[in-house]
Amino acid sequence: MSYVGIARNAGTISTNIEKLIRSGEGSPGLSKRIGTTSTNITAFINGKASLGIAKALGTTTTNAQQLRDEIGREGAIGVIIGLACGMDAK
Repeated sequence: MSYVGIARNAGTISTNIEKLIRSGEGSPGLSKRIGTTSTNITAFINGKASLGIAKALGTTTTNAQQLRDEIGREGAIGVIIGLACGMDAK
């Protein structure tokens, strides 16, 4: 599957979208786009919300963690892609 269009809208390259989906690995392009670190993205996918993710979501770390707990791994991937695609290019 090609992720070129999604990657373009998310401010990254398609291999980074593929890595996010397959291994839950955040990338510098995605992290820059949403204003956090690659480590924070990877941690969110793996189940741990951080202050950086909470800020990107416009909420508290506690609320971001509750969201992550509710939506699971696949939902967290969707949130990261959605945030990146929804951000204006910086």
